[in-house]
Amino acid sequence: MERVFSRIQQDANPENRVDRTPWQPTLLRGQGSGVRGQASPPRRRNPSLKTVLLATAAFWAVLATGCERQKRGEEAVAWVNGEPIAFSAFWDEIKSRYNEVTEASSPQQDVLLVLKKKVLSDLIRERLLLQEASRRGLTVSEENLQARIDEIKEEYTNSPLRKSLIKHSMDYDQWSQALRENMIIEALFTSVVSEVGQVTDQQISQYYKDHPDEFLVPEAVQLNQIVVKNRSNAQKLFRRIRRGEDFQALAEKYSIGPEREASGRLGTYRRGELPEPLENAAFSTPAGKVTSLVETQHGFHLLQVVKRIPSHVRTEEEAYEEIARKILQEKEQAYYDEWVARLIHGSDIRVHASLVDLVVKDEPTKSFPFQNEANREPK
Repeated sequence: MERVFSRIQQDANPENRVDRTPWQPTLLRGQGSGVRGQASPPRRRNPSLKTVLLATAAFWAVLATGCERQKRGEEAVAWVNGEPIAFSAFWDEIKSRYNEVTEASSPQQDVLLVLKKKVLSDLIRERLLLQEASRRGLTVSEENLQARIDEIKEEYTNSPLRKSLIKHSMDYDQWSQALRENMIIEALFTSVVSEVGQVTDQQISQYYKDHPDEFLVPEAVQLNQIVVKNRSNAQKLFRRIRRGEDFQALAEKYSIGPEREASGRLGTYRRGELPEPLENAAFSTPAGKVTSLVETQHGFHLLQVVKRIPSHVRTEEEAYEEIARKILQEKEQAYYDEWVARLIHGSDIRVHASLVDLVVKDEPTKSFPFQNEANREPK
């Protein structure tokens, strides 16, 4: 039998053994369609139609080659602890992510190479995590799966879920199974990081001292607003306000902005959060006063400065809970990344010979943390 698999072995140098890129379980099956990850290749500007067509044709030719390999009996793209990852899963995932990639960049050949590297790395790592979750007896009930699906459906009010899945070349059953596996990996993350110790008061105090800029609160203003379509009406309202009429009552009656329903209450804004003309007017007006007329593309604005909030530094007590959460998240992520690295290092991973270059080429410690050994068949 032809030897078509290569065992991937760790580098002897411990510093080169693992990919140090932080790994979040919720990203394993990514964003966009809600399933798997999406590559982020470099953007390109204004590709020619010929370039796009040629690159697209090349992609589908590669896809067809992969399918032919399946027909010839080469059914696995990799083996992970004796468990195969099918060529079909590899190519289906490339096809799914390719649609997402082309929305953000032109289909150049280097984009496809980056995509294939990312897909192969993700599928191998994902299989390892699912194996470990199974060993620990972690599962997701039908009730919990349906609850998560219902949450996601609510986010697709203006774009039906099934139409989005069609756009990303997926069917509903495939998507729901991927979601289930992602939830299992989330449960694995929780199980692993449960071993992380608690954050101490000393760590919180030290973090507060080491990161003073994080607790500086910029100057802010609390505003009410009236916006109308023409200058004449705005000037009339301005005069009525100066005569003592209630700003919020006028906003509720005349403003065309969405804050009309809240009697003109616009909210609190820091510097840099408002359009420049409104910001300049708001931050140059004393509390309790109304700005002069401000024109924008939306109409003519009158802003009432309800309150000015000076720049200040939050105390350690005020920031305590936020710091504790941040430190704990960092500790959990570091612990999990190291745990995943050990899991990978202790696993038997074999990659199809035609794809070995994807995991050993171009700075392996930044793509996939393995080095090649002589071709062997999987046991």
